Amino acid sequence: SNPIPIDKPIGRGRRDIEASVKAHTWPTTIFSPICEAWAYLEAGASIGKTKSSSQTNEEEGRQSLAWRYLDGLVEQGGILSLDSWADGSDDPESTQPWTYQNSTSLAVDAASSAIGSEASTLDENLLPMALSLRAQSPHCEMHRSLARDAAIAYGFYHVDTGGSPPSAFSVVSRISSDHEGSKRDIVLGTKVVLDASLLPATVNRLKSEDSGMNGREDEGPSSLMPLPEETFHPTSQNEESDIVAILYGQVGTTAFTLLYKSLRDLKIKFVVRHMGHIQYEEEISNNVMSKATPTVLQGYGVRLDIRNVEYKAFDDDPGDKTKDGDAEPDWNEAGHASEDPARDEYLAGVNLKTVLERLHDDDTTPLAPDIQALQTALIQSHPTQLRSESIVPPAWQRRPLSLQAATVVSASSDPLETLQGVSQNLPSVAHHLSNVKVPASFEDLAEEASSLASKVGAVSPGWGDAAFGLYINSRPVDVERPSFNVFQLLDVIREEDKKLRDLELKVRPMLRNAVSILGRKDDAKDGDEWEALLAVRKALDTGAEKLAQMGKKGSFDGGTSEDEEPEYDDDETEEGSSSSEKYRVDVARGGKKGILYMNDIEKDPAYANWPSSMQEMFYRSQFGGAPTVRRNLFTLLVVSDPTDVSGHPALEIVGQLLNGQFPLRLALLIVNNEDVSNGSAAPPAAWNDGDRPFHARDSFMLTKYISKNHPKLAAVSCFIQVSHLVAESGEMSVKEYVKAHISSLTEMGVVSSGDESHLQHEMEAILEKGISNTADKPNDVNYESAVLFAADKLIQPGMSFFNGLPLPDDSNLESFGPGVNKILQYEQRHIMDLAMKGVITDTAPKSIYATILKGDKLFKQYHPLLRETASEYSVVSPESDWRSLMFPTKQAQPEYNNIDAIFLVEGVFDLDDVVGIEAALSFLDLMGSPPDKWHDSKSASPAFRVVPSGIPTSAQSQVLANIFCVASQFDPADIAVVLKSLQGETPHGTVSDIISTIEKIESISSDLLSKIVEAAKEQATCSATASEKKLFYVVNGRVYVPIGNAPMTVTDIKMLINFEMDKSHAITKLILPHISSAAFEKESASNELGGAVIHHAIGTSTAILNEMMSVSSSSQSQDFAATFDSLQTENPLYFSWNDDSSSNGHLQVKVSVILDPLTEPTQRVAPLLLAIRDHLKLPLRLMIAPRKIVQNDVPLSSYYRFVAEPNASPDFNPPKALFKNLPTNHLLTLRMDVPEQWDVQQFSAIQDTDNLRCDTRYGCGDEAHILANDSGGADIPPVRGKVESTQIEYTVKGLLFFGQCYDVSQGTPPNGLQLTLDRAKSGINSESESTAEIQADGEQSLSGPSQVEVHSEHTDTLVMKTVGYWQLRANPGVWDLRIAEKSRGAEIFHMVEGSISRTGKIQIAKNSTESTFKTLVMKDFTNQGKRLLVKRRKGFEMAKLFHDEVNLGEIHEDNETVHVFSLATGHAYERLLKIMMLSVTKRTSSPVKFWLFENFLSPSFKSSARYMAKQIGCEVEFVTYKWPEWLRGQTEKQRIIWGYKILFLDVMFPLDVKKIIYVDADQVVRGDMTELWNLDLEGKPYGYTPFCDSREETLGYQFWRTGFWQSHLRGKPYHISALYVVDLERFRRELVGDKLRSIYQQLSADPNSLSNLDQDLPNYAQHDVQIFSLPQKWLWCESWCSDETKAEAMTIDLCNNPEHKEAKISMAKRIISGDLFEESWEELDAMVASYDQDFLAYQKIA
Repeated sequence: SNPIPIDKPIGRGRRDIEASVKAHTWPTTIFSPICEAWAYLEAGASIGKTKSSSQTNEEEGRQSLAWRYLDGLVEQGGILSLDSWADGSDDPESTQPWTYQNSTSLAVDAASSAIGSEASTLDENLLPMALSLRAQSPHCEMHRSLARDAAIAYGFYHVDTGGSPPSAFSVVSRISSDHEGSKRDIVLGTKVVLDASLLPATVNRLKSEDSGMNGREDEGPSSLMPLPEETFHPTSQNEESDIVAILYGQVGTTAFTLLYKSLRDLKIKFVVRHMGHIQYEEEISNNVMSKATPTVLQGYGVRLDIRNVEYKAFDDDPGDKTKDGDAEPDWNEAGHASEDPARDEYLAGVNLKTVLERLHDDDTTPLAPDIQALQTALIQSHPTQLRSESIVPPAWQRRPLSLQAATVVSASSDPLETLQGVSQNLPSVAHHLSNVKVPASFEDLAEEASSLASKVGAVSPGWGDAAFGLYINSRPVDVERPSFNVFQLLDVIREEDKKLRDLELKVRPMLRNAVSILGRKDDAKDGDEWEALLAVRKALDTGAEKLAQMGKKGSFDGGTSEDEEPEYDDDETEEGSSSSEKYRVDVARGGKKGILYMNDIEKDPAYANWPSSMQEMFYRSQFGGAPTVRRNLFTLLVVSDPTDVSGHPALEIVGQLLNGQFPLRLALLIVNNEDVSNGSAAPPAAWNDGDRPFHARDSFMLTKYISKNHPKLAAVSCFIQVSHLVAESGEMSVKEYVKAHISSLTEMGVVSSGDESHLQHEMEAILEKGISNTADKPNDVNYESAVLFAADKLIQPGMSFFNGLPLPDDSNLESFGPGVNKILQYEQRHIMDLAMKGVITDTAPKSIYATILKGDKLFKQYHPLLRETASEYSVVSPESDWRSLMFPTKQAQPEYNNIDAIFLVEGVFDLDDVVGIEAALSFLDLMGSPPDKWHDSKSASPAFRVVPSGIPTSAQSQVLANIFCVASQFDPADIAVVLKSLQGETPHGTVSDIISTIEKIESISSDLLSKIVEAAKEQATCSATASEKKLFYVVNGRVYVPIGNAPMTVTDIKMLINFEMDKSHAITKLILPHISSAAFEKESASNELGGAVIHHAIGTSTAILNEMMSVSSSSQSQDFAATFDSLQTENPLYFSWNDDSSSNGHLQVKVSVILDPLTEPTQRVAPLLLAIRDHLKLPLRLMIAPRKIVQNDVPLSSYYRFVAEPNASPDFNPPKALFKNLPTNHLLTLRMDVPEQWDVQQFSAIQDTDNLRCDTRYGCGDEAHILANDSGGADIPPVRGKVESTQIEYTVKGLLFFGQCYDVSQGTPPNGLQLTLDRAKSGINSESESTAEIQADGEQSLSGPSQVEVHSEHTDTLVMKTVGYWQLRANPGVWDLRIAEKSRGAEIFHMVEGSISRTGKIQIAKNSTESTFKTLVMKDFTNQGKRLLVKRRKGFEMAKLFHDEVNLGEIHEDNETVHVFSLATGHAYERLLKIMMLSVTKRTSSPVKFWLFENFLSPSFKSSARYMAKQIGCEVEFVTYKWPEWLRGQTEKQRIIWGYKILFLDVMFPLDVKKIIYVDADQVVRGDMTELWNLDLEGKPYGYTPFCDSREETLGYQFWRTGFWQSHLRGKPYHISALYVVDLERFRRELVGDKLRSIYQQLSADPNSLSNLDQDLPNYAQHDVQIFSLPQKWLWCESWCSDETKAEAMTIDLCNNPEHKEAKISMAKRIISGDLFEESWEELDAMVASYDQDFLAYQKIA
């Protein structure tokens, strides 16, 4: 062999890269875990809160957990180590310093004592993980910002002199709420206390002070007043006092402990805020050593992409020359000299010298023969390994890669570890994977797994529809997006855990009771109870939609058998009904004389040329066309009162459908609202010469007349047009109404203008007569019949029916359209289905309408329940038990195995009220005469219960409540007799009066009567939970409030049972087998007790499940957990861990995952699965579903790490993304995936993160990079470290508030509305100097309250059109969001409180006041988006947000600042950017301010650019914006940058920047930018330069001259995006940003469109957004412009040449030189380099 000298390195060293994220302005101290554990418990109180009132006690319990935690810490007394840390002294008792770990243990112990037995085991594991992830750090930072404001305001801390603030102080205020009618609290007086012993006296003094003297008319600032979400200590909950205290302190110190105990003992309302390290800001700015450290965060992803280097963007390193003579050695012959020691470098991933040292083997020379052989083998295999790690398998070899990865994972002893390793290091392992042999069975298994994934919708569209789904119980968590938020995942786990605890708490005692009463005597009962509980949980996991499908089909095994395809069809299942077949109303039969059928597709000549074959319908719909066929397939009945000015939304749809050749038959039922209510038509009003207002009767007669005498479709159009006119102009006289019809007909050309007056006369004559003469035509359609028909069918104007299906009402226009579409799609499928089954053919049936209006889902009359879009569910009386149930008489108890569904029918009545008693009586009557069947096809067994609404307030209601609570022992008829006997009584009597009345009843036998009297005396509680509703009914939890307190009828109950049947059927069948024994089922008829117990247990369980499923935050919940429960465990692609669910005897959250091993979401989720399994110890099930063939959709060029280390700690194991042993020959670029809310920027990096590469001489790490750059071409001997590490640190500069803004008056976003965000005012505003003084007794009084000017923080933005989106940057703290003062928006709008329902309906809150600002609190990482509702002020109902055209941008001041925008990434482009800035500043006669996009700039550039700007006399500012979640993202860094260049121009700059010029970083400017600044854009929002066409040899590359672009541009020029000028005022006013984003969203759906995103988009949009073409001289680029035109060029751009590749720098040196330039590029470069040198020198001195 050929030995290689020991001093000549072989490899480039081992390459490691690590990246971390810190919040550098949030200090971490040893108090942090104590605060964060408190915040974790506090956050738990609000998790999963619902409107349901049945869990208030539990919520209060959870809320007090945080207080119990503090009480527990305080009971331990002050901890001396914490005292001495806080005040900077030495701890006399401790030998070991107190550490962060000590505080963490203290916090975790205190939390577990507080939680006690209350929580599941989840919290014990989740809290340490949350502390490790620093999930609650923003909460503590928010407290610190408030404490800092307070300490500065009260003079405890001085920004200029620094010093240590006290460890605790309390701000005690007296407040007046509702001050002179204002809803806001006013502070009347404030004292600040440091010494706990002075608190009682201070409080007394505050109480006795005359408020007039000290009353300040300001609203309490946040440092004095508790925030709305802060809760008072439980001891003070009932105090009515007006004294409120805020305790700021370091929790755990003696000072805090004493003040806390004192406040608690005084029972004052107080809240606690953790003080934190408030002097941190000054320590940083003065470079003082701080005891606090920056907060190290987790919860982000880091991606290293292998770069494509087609056009080099980096400098070729001058020193990195491989000399010609240094040829590559022949590695097969290479070896190790026997006399040399082991080599100290990594070869083939191994450092032999380190290995020998680890083995304590002396590194002797010569090496032993076997060691030497090993060293030689490593030398020879090193280049091979390097190559194999960087070989991307060719496309044909990649096809089975996913199957191969699955094979490796399934064969591993720890599949999760292997999954993480394979998915996150794919570029290094792909070559090895491609050689793995896949077992024969895997292809079939993979197919099964993939079809399971697509059934449950677990596919990842960005990755070739590969499988991916992560479910917590049955709730999907979105891990697809790069902005995946792990903190939301933790919240979801907590919410689901809370849901299971709630379920167990509510259901388990009832099941235990049922099992003990019904169970077989001989067996252990808990088995059944646990099984029954699991059955209830299974129902919850299955979800409402799937339960309904199971009930409908009658299959209850839960899993999907092989042959049975489950239906997953969102449109199929109607909200509000649990069945896939919809309910219809018979709105045809009986309407012959009242309904105007406006067209007939089968008979009207207008449709003569439509195809008559149903086959044609199938054909057309295959290609997405309308089902155009000459049959009356669809009939739409519109019930209209044309005098209603709000119009009828269904009419809009009619026009669209008829124009789209949809076979729609339109039926009109024209009636007056009042007539329908009265049940008959009012006689026609006097004619009054046609001046009276027109009436529905007039409309009916006119429409009938027109449709008879003119083409049918003209009559339809006329009706719709006139309706629009009425909506616009309001009331009309009959004469005007007739004229409107005639002008509409004339406009359509149906009536010639000469016939108008004759026609008007004829129409008026008909209307004056006012009644159709039916004597000679008895079957004629007439208005009177129309009214009778509407009244008989219980339908009203505003309703519409599509083939009998009720369309949604128009109360919420935003959800009307989608609701109608759902029904149209459903009905089209239904008709197709009937045609395929042969029910509808080309000729039969005669009437399709009559055929459809049949069957058990058809109702003769309309019922309000039929159009409920969302049903309400509630458990009305959690206190009741089985003893209150009554059964209908005459009904034998069925055998339980024959019952399909059990129902609990409850009536809630106010028993103090006459109406309530009446309703209760008719409810009892129902039980006396039940129908033979409650459901047409299934057996339903209902039990009834009367529930008093609210706690009884009188003797009468108490007595009746007592009886109803044990009603099961009486006949409903007997109870009715008791009720009637009390009807005449005055309800004011005493209990004994009432009982003596009952005792006088003669019609009940004396035995029974004495039992009733006994029950009446027995105090019982089973009333309904508090509700505004006093009279309503509930069936299995489904609430029904009858209109106008109408009594419940058998029809109502049957309808509710009908609606709830399928779901209840499934739930009954799931639970029943576990609570009743076989023995019991046989004797059911005689066992009334058992019947009541079963009905109570199953009915109440169903109600609880329904309520939970209806408020579940996930609308798209899948039955994933239930599906997983039924999977085959022997499948080699299926794994489960921690499955022993009964081990702790409680229900546990289940995590289920299905994934393809080679997708980006898998890279992200793999480490989280390890944490869920090993740290949270939750049941985890994983199904691997590999694709059989992969194309290009695998992350083959990306290494990935997701940082979520459950055991990390800031002091000894700080978390970071660590990439070890990377190939040294790749050029890598780094990208961060962070939660949507984080604004993350680079903080420190030595290397260029856009171009991470290894130097051939010095290696790969930071040190190697410094050596290579410092060598300047000189030969420095290479230094090879053992591990070469590259370290990159990012900082969280802020967090985002984002949300939606709606104008409640119009229900749309007020796009263009300007919003501002400012830090809420601190301290107390006053001009006077700080005169706070400490009095002799140690209390601080505020004579002239101090106000220190705290640096104000301010940002602004616009509301976008899309979902009313807005985004503003903030740090943790309390902020004021306002409509920008003095803006047009502030004149028009003010803010209101309210909510937006799931259907999009906006409701203003009852107690909402109109205000100018809204307080926002930034305190967590899971800000779900803020709702901002604005309302128009009086007089501005129609005002526009932008004044009409004013002279925008016309007036130019002298010496106005020119604003220039640019962006860059990578050190080379940053170098070019500085040269551009220098050239602009040198050539421009006006002041220049640069706005540079910050997201991709390096920290070194930012600081050196600021320095250079000062030296050359320009300003520089950095801007940023976060790409919103709803806007389609880009994955390639270059395309992301292009997106930022064009998509957010309206919101990226402060609103006072009126104009901006964009200049590419690689340009050099020759002309004066002031000229471009002052150029008139002639009313266009922006100006671009068209592409040059003077260089003939490249014309063939100009793609816009042919094909798509040529036809799209229609003669307009194609412009270059390297320089453009934007009139931002016009751009914002004309909503250009919204237009561009909308076009981008459409086009980017195709990944092949917008290949030059920043350039193609404005060029494509030219027809919507005009471009002003700048003179050609403004941009010269060698690739496209001739050399002759260079002399007049104002800017030179270094655009890439399509003919040959050339590095930017060499191009710049060549092009920018010679007589045309005042300085050559090299001279400019040298100037920039000298500024950089000066900056480095200045930094060293500083």
